[in-house]
Amino acid sequence: MIGFLSRRRGWWRLMLLGIILAILGSYVSPVRSYLSKSSAIQREQSVTEDMKLERDRLQQDKENLLNNNFVEQVARKDLGMVKPGEQPYVVKDLNTPDQGAMEVPAAADASLTDRILETVGSLLP
Repeated sequence: MIGFLSRRRGWWRLMLLGIILAILGSYVSPVRSYLSKSSAIQREQSVTEDMKLERDRLQQDKENLLNNNFVEQVARKDLGMVKPGEQPYVVKDLNTPDQGAMEVPAAADASLTDRILETVGSLLP
């Protein structure tokens, strides 16, 4: 009879261990899902931060374009435009000591439209 009771206890322990393992096993899938979603959230937050930085940069560009001084600087630097009465100069290769350092690109009395078209035409391949 004592052997019978000890076998019953062994079955109960085995059943209890099986129940505990089943409970622990049921937590594996939700934990894996949580970890993958947490990783996805972190990636999306990183993308969101990058987009916020891009938005701020574009907002700054927009504000700069409303500033006449900035527009003038861009027109002078990128388009080579000058104000009426100013004499434009183009400095060619500074590393060549033989040639003249400066050259006058166009007549000073050329119209603004002609100068813009000439500048745009020189930028095209």
